[in-house]
Amino acid sequence: MVVGLAFVALLGVNFAYQVIRKPSELFFPVSSRFYKDPAATWRAYGSLFERHSTPVMTPDLLAALAQIEGSGNPIVRTYWRFSLTGYPFDVYRPASSAVGMYQITDGTFAIARRYCIHGHRVVEEGPWYDFKSCWFNELYTRTVPSHAVELTSAYLDRGVADLLARHPHVKATLEQKQMLAAMMHLCGAGAAAEYVRRGLRLAPGQRCGAHDARSYVARVVSMQRRFKALAAS
Repeated sequence: MVVGLAFVALLGVNFAYQVIRKPSELFFPVSSRFYKDPAATWRAYGSLFERHSTPVMTPDLLAALAQIEGSGNPIVRTYWRFSLTGYPFDVYRPASSAVGMYQITDGTFAIARRYCIHGHRVVEEGPWYDFKSCWFNELYTRTVPSHAVELTSAYLDRGVADLLARHPHVKATLEQKQMLAAMMHLCGAGAAAEYVRRGLRLAPGQRCGAHDARSYVARVVSMQRRFKALAAS
């Protein structure tokens, strides 16, 4: 009895600690209600994809990433996992810091919130009196759909531009830039840089976490075609 109560108390303390670290876990009772098929995702967020698009981060690409990462669910959760560790609060915890329908991690969020989209172009955070800069970026959150779309579009557009600027000998088409954006979203900036250094070619059998990179990019391309058709209908 005492052992059971102690175990329940420990689970409660652990959950409270994880919620403090990742408040979006509080949405778990209702999260499953917000999954969408592609048509529903486009109906719900098509205008946001259009508003926050850029020449590289087109509406169909933004929609494809949102569908593949979170099925259009703005409060989608990562799974929890057990780990053999000496730190008690890391034994059972969310598998990732990723939040929202783009599964934006803490590290990516810290970088992305410095940017915004004005007139389909990426703009950097600046002083309050600069009307051409971003305002109130500290209020952005990954669970608000408009914020998540804008953060993802700005981060990936700027990331693709910066990588290609560092490798001027690599001439990329729009499709190649979008594949690079998908790679950066899945694998991170380091792997994306390697992808550029290899001449925009994937390494044989390349994996990023649990994902096969080639299969992921192919899914993005396929989903883009589907959203283009939805936009045209």
